[in-house]
Amino acid sequence: MLSELTGEELYAEMIMQRTNDVRSFLVVEGDGDIAIFDRYLAQDRFTVIPANGKKTAHDALRMAFDDNFSGIYSILDRDWLDLIPGGLQDRRIVHTDKYDLDACIFFLPGVYVSLASSFCVRGGYRAGGAGCSETEIREACLRMAFPVGALRYISERDKLLLRMRDFPLHEVVDRASLAVDLDLLIATAVGRSKKAAVDPQSIKEKLKAEIAEITDIAKYCSGHDVARAFSILAKERWSATISVDNVERTARAAVSWERFQALSTYSDSAQWFGGKPEMIWIG
Repeated sequence: MLSELTGEELYAEMIMQRTNDVRSFLVVEGDGDIAIFDRYLAQDRFTVIPANGKKTAHDALRMAFDDNFSGIYSILDRDWLDLIPGGLQDRRIVHTDKYDLDACIFFLPGVYVSLASSFCVRGGYRAGGAGCSETEIREACLRMAFPVGALRYISERDKLLLRMRDFPLHEVVDRASLAVDLDLLIATAVGRSKKAAVDPQSIKEKLKAEIAEITDIAKYCSGHDVARAFSILAKERWSATISVDNVERTARAAVSWERFQALSTYSDSAQWFGGKPEMIWIG
C-alpha cells in the first residue's frame, strides 16, 4: 500500500515505475491534493504520486535529488515554511501560498458561497442576506480556525507535542458567539496529548502573546480547520448539517479550470519549464 510506504520505499516505487513510464512525476502530500491537481494535469507529460505525508514526500524527494533522478517535481503544503527554520527547499518544489491547498481553495472567489448556496438555502441562506456575503462567511470561519492554528504553530515551534491533528473544533467554540474559548481550547489540546508534559497556564500566556502579535491570521489557518469552522457556521447560522468531509470534497469539486488558474501553484510551477504552464497543465 502506498499509504504505508516510507520515503525510501516510495522512491524505490518511482524508480520501478520509471522503467515503463517516461512521464515526469508530480509528488503531492495526499488524496486531497490529487483531487485538484489530477484533473488539470497534462496526463501525457505528468503523473501524480501521493506521498501520504510531508515527511515521506521530503524523504523521497531528498533521495531523488541526491541521485539526480530526472523528471521529478513536487507541490507541497506551505505549513510553517516561513516561520520555522528547516524543511526541504528546492526549485523543483512549489509550495502553496496559504497553509495548505484546502486553505487556498477557501480563498478562491465564490467557492464557499457556492457551498452555502448548495447546503444552507433551506435554513435561510440567501445571497446578499445578512451574514451571507463571502466576506462575512470568510471572517466567521477564520475567526474560529485561527486560534487553533496559532496553538498548532506554538506547539510545533516550541516542541510541545500537543496533538493538534484533526482537532475537534466543535468542542471549543461557543455556539452563540461562534468564538473559540481559549481555556477550553488549551484544556482540550492538553487532554488529548498523551506525550505532552506542559502547564496549561503557560501555554495560555504564550498563545495570548502570539495572537496579539499576528496581523495575517490567514497564514495560520489550516484548510481542515476552516472546513470544520464552515460546518459549525452552517449548523448554527442556517441549521444545515454538513460533515467536514462533505465540506472539503464539495469545495474541491467547485474548483473549476478558471479558479484553478488563480491558484499560485498553477503559475509558480510554470517556472519549471521557462514560465510555460501548458507544459504541466491542460492548455
